[in-house]
Amino acid sequence: MEAIRNVLITDAQGAPSTRHRLVASSDWDEVQHWCRQVYMPYDAAPAGPARAPDSVLDAIRIGDITLSRFRYGIPVHLTQFSAEAGTGIVLTTLRGAVRHWSGGRTYSDTGVGEAFLVDNSRAPYWLDADADHLQVNLTFRHDAMAALHERWFGQPADERMWARSFRFGGTRSSWIALLTYVCRCITEMPDAVEHGPLGRHLEEAIGLHLLTLWRQQLDAPPPTLHRLAPRHVLAAEQHIRQHARQAPTLSELAAAAGVSVRTLSAAFREFRGCTPMQAVREARLAGARAELLVAPAGTTVRDVAADWGWTHFGLFAAAYHGRFGEAPSSTLRRR
Repeated sequence: MEAIRNVLITDAQGAPSTRHRLVASSDWDEVQHWCRQVYMPYDAAPAGPARAPDSVLDAIRIGDITLSRFRYGIPVHLTQFSAEAGTGIVLTTLRGAVRHWSGGRTYSDTGVGEAFLVDNSRAPYWLDADADHLQVNLTFRHDAMAALHERWFGQPADERMWARSFRFGGTRSSWIALLTYVCRCITEMPDAVEHGPLGRHLEEAIGLHLLTLWRQQLDAPPPTLHRLAPRHVLAAEQHIRQHARQAPTLSELAAAAGVSVRTLSAAFREFRGCTPMQAVREARLAGARAELLVAPAGTTVRDVAADWGWTHFGLFAAAYHGRFGEAPSSTLRRR
């Protein structure tokens, strides 16, 4: 794990480097400012008597993923991770111990080489770390991860999947092997990682690894061999993503894709296993659920349903319950 421990703080020759240094400080405000930029807004406090941190934060972008090496230098308690930021995080422990809380009273402890994955836009989360903690963290955007799932698995992810938070990895795991490769690339070729196709390759490899682990949490069947969908299917899907709130018709989708309704319908059945209108319905339901989970106080289910093009509230409630196994009002209450 030496490559992971030394990532961002040594160069290819093994000499100390501060090229990726964002902050090294004992000032809470300064540390929190940078943490909120790299991760998301959250609350941090010393666990025990009030003490100044001894923090060091280094970071690099890998496409839509930010890889960071971070410690507070004191025992800390972190809470109130922002759902509105639309991001998630993978925390891999390099030193010390971290206790991760997500969903009620359940918790998971991670030691050296173990990781914890949580989509903070979909699941509540907080953590406690000891004074010796040191992590390499990966911060990802939910929408980018969701798009990657659609591209490789041919359909939107089950919304229940994003709510699963779990521990994985270990010093001899495939995750540590992958992270070692990523960190060696960063150390040896940082410019290619930040600005070249190598970075896009690493971003996709990381994302697919995490999505595969996530899908296993739902006991999903093994993915079928990936088939590249034709351009008109991708064009229609892009139109759905951009205009789902307006509930586009089949004719509108065909026009956006530049093919006939019959051709588009046949392609969706062959490459996506559904009709174009089923894809629209799924996007509208998923969008409404995502909005209910982060809705501000005073928002009603009818407001959200109308915003996503549902003119008949009863049909929306029935479709929502059939898709997610709960009433939309239940989702709103636990946002």
